Amino acid sequence: MKRSPIATLGFVLILGVSCTDVIDIQPDDAPALLVVDAWLNNRAKSQIIDLSETVTYFDSQSKRDVTDASVSIQSDQGRTFVFEHQGQGSYRWQPEDSTDALGVAGHGFLLEIVRQGVRYQASSTMLPTASIEEIRQEFRENELGSADGIWAEFIARDLPGLGNTYWIKTYKNDSLLNKPEELNLAFDAAFDSGSQVDGLIFIPPIRELINPVPDPTNEGEEAPAPWSAGDKIRVEIHSVSIPAFEFMTLARDQILNGNNTIFATPIANTRGNVTAVDGSSEVLGVFNVAEISAMTAQIN
Repeated sequence: MKRSPIATLGFVLILGVSCTDVIDIQPDDAPALLVVDAWLNNRAKSQIIDLSETVTYFDSQSKRDVTDASVSIQSDQGRTFVFEHQGQGSYRWQPEDSTDALGVAGHGFLLEIVRQGVRYQASSTMLPTASIEEIRQEFRENELGSADGIWAEFIARDLPGLGNTYWIKTYKNDSLLNKPEELNLAFDAAFDSGSQVDGLIFIPPIRELINPVPDPTNEGEEAPAPWSAGDKIRVEIHSVSIPAFEFMTLARDQILNGNNTIFATPIANTRGNVTAVDGSSEVLGVFNVAEISAMTAQIN
């Protein structure tokens, strides 16, 4: 059956017109939500809590600083830590001396934020963390998927008992490796609770995620080796609560959604463990108090 040239031309014209239609989407303005960034630790150093508000989708700002809150933490040891506003939504507690810290593993803490008549709270227990036994380095050559050069891994053993969660941070020459692909989280000695492994040395993918993820290269270029002689590597293992672990896992998956094609995680607010006491509003963010183990080495 022959197709009429006129019909074909009409179809093309209709298709061309439909492809130029502009669909104007006007999302509803959502109320601003409080965002709490409260990742604290057992070090005798300044502790920082950042507060901000969400903004609408088309707002030119990525966030709006909260400068009118009162922020404090109460420990189950009877001490209150007051966080003073330093500007731009940053609230700081300053230790009294070089030995003063929030507490030690096993201590419990209650975060309290009061703003515009609303009280927000979250609780966290400082959990123990795994100890780093060694940072290893080796020269690799002619390995599939790996650039020739120096690669590193750390050795640490998960604490006894199921349900220990960790955030492993790596610093290269004092700079934190903070690409989304470099976010290194462990549930016991593996990636998640489904592994059901306990008290073992962390699995190789976690041990080797301390190597920097290379920046994209031009076609035909080879990515450089992660480490060079003379570099300094520092690895820290932070204990995190299960709610904090779940928050970071979901946040990472959302950030990396563009790599997941049809299997992408649906976009949604990443909720944490902070709540409005009167239940009047949703709150985003996490309060976590970590114990940290660390080790530093020189690459040679």
